[in-house]
Amino acid sequence: MYLIRFYQNYNRNTCLVFLVSALECYSCDEENCKKESNHWQTVKCDKPADQNQEPVCQKLTYKSRGGIEQIQRKCAFALKNQDAPCPAILHQNEATELKCPACKTNLCNSAITINFSLTALSATIFAILGRKLLM
Repeated sequence: MYLIRFYQNYNRNTCLVFLVSALECYSCDEENCKKESNHWQTVKCDKPADQNQEPVCQKLTYKSRGGIEQIQRKCAFALKNQDAPCPAILHQNEATELKCPACKTNLCNSAITINFSLTALSATIFAILGRKLLM
């Protein structure tokens, strides 16, 4: 959806045309968000009612009460030139390890979460270095 805005300057007889398109974000929750992006829907964000806000794409990552990792991708609103806050409902539901990064370009909330075990990473590095030292 494109909105066309016309501005006319009567002193100079010029007309400027701006094409403004709605921000497009990925939208998914639960298990669909853990799969590849071809399982995610794309949505156009609504225009915020408050002129001090702007639409952003957001990816929510948290652990539920049972310790299960949850992921959601969606449109959100943030105050202009500020980060979008994490939804209050997650705080009320005792979510832990809460991360809510936001971005302002089309389909920018696609990053896949990669979790590394510090123990596994240390063991791998030690094995590689140990092998080189023993040779």
